[in-house]
Amino acid sequence: MIGAATSRCLMLLLLLLLCTFAVGCGQQSNDLKTAYGKRTGNQAGSVNGTKGLSEMFREAGYYVRSYGVVSPSMLRHDVIVWFPNSFDGPSPEFRTTILNWLQEEEGRTFIYVGRDFDASIQYWGDVLDKVDPTQKFDVMRQRSLAIESFDQLRNYQPAKADYGFYTIQRDAPRRIAKSLRGPWAEGVDAAKTQIELRSKMIPIEEDEIYDNFDAFKEEDDDEEAGDEESLPVHLVEDSEVLLGTGQEAIVARLGSDYSDNQIILVNNGSFLLNLPLVNPEHRKLAAKLVNQCDQTYYAPDSVAFLETDSGVRIMNADQSTDGNSGWEWLSKWPLNLVGLQMAWWLIVLCFALYPIFGRAKRLPSAETSDFKKHIDSVGDLLQATDDHGYAQLRVQQYHQVMKGDTVYRRSKGRRGDGK
Repeated sequence: MIGAATSRCLMLLLLLLLCTFAVGCGQQSNDLKTAYGKRTGNQAGSVNGTKGLSEMFREAGYYVRSYGVVSPSMLRHDVIVWFPNSFDGPSPEFRTTILNWLQEEEGRTFIYVGRDFDASIQYWGDVLDKVDPTQKFDVMRQRSLAIESFDQLRNYQPAKADYGFYTIQRDAPRRIAKSLRGPWAEGVDAAKTQIELRSKMIPIEEDEIYDNFDAFKEEDDDEEAGDEESLPVHLVEDSEVLLGTGQEAIVARLGSDYSDNQIILVNNGSFLLNLPLVNPEHRKLAAKLVNQCDQTYYAPDSVAFLETDSGVRIMNADQSTDGNSGWEWLSKWPLNLVGLQMAWWLIVLCFALYPIFGRAKRLPSAETSDFKKHIDSVGDLLQATDDHGYAQLRVQQYHQVMKGDTVYRRSKGRRGDGK
């Protein structure tokens, strides 16, 4: 179990707070990171990132890793957290994958967080009253641009859509949850929260979930459509509102009394993303989400954060085992028997031929008393002038000096005229 705020998570979030407000008060507005659903890389500190939530999972003892596709290695985790950067919900194929994954082992949790929130809008609204009056116009402009960009993405979505696990209604006004209800509302001051809602999420009943699942199975594979054993057991038999406001659900749980597996649906990330987690009341709700994954008899120990954009790519086992590194030939017979031995002897050969072992040798020093070297150096210098006439004149002057005659010097004329 995890408390309301661990020390490490609190330090991380406070650091994030200082960094984000420093952007609005003293730096250029284009320095604000707004990438959605990222927990690693240079966008981990984005106001729309998930670094804060992942650190809360880590502090609770989980091993945390991020994935961009659904792969067999991702499906070995006990908890999957999905923050899609898209308003589209889970596709029929992805829903089937999740149901099969839940059926494989007990104590698994799938968490879906809707996209219908943009923390950059909240950020510009928060810093508006904290910046210098000369910067207010720029902050207002940035907030308007953020609202326009978000609305453009949202306006392309249908007013109502059915995504198997839930139904979404987007033709609802923007509102702030003034009161909270449900098991998660205990110990949380609703007046201090800023949970923003733009759409209504309606969790569906168990019969509808498996009707959609069976229909997909028939369309996907006619041979397995009549195979009752290939269908998952009833993992979802009831729906529970963990956190709600009025008559609508903010967080809902789909589960069963006969299984510890569960599906948790969150309307949006207005209390789970990096910037909203600066609010202590939001951290209490995030801690409740982490604690919800810890089942009574099956304690999970690993969490996978799935980061996707427009769609979910699902890789099967064959695709994951056939690598693309270029070294697959070493695993083929007969090279797999001698490949490592050959590589070892090649390494030994390279070390024997190229490196210098032992104390470095001292090269013989050059003798300065050799007059031949002086002549060779003067010859090289004369050759470098590329002037045959000048070279002959210098040789004649040398002979005259050696005989004691008067030395003739060419005073006028450029080098190169005697070529």
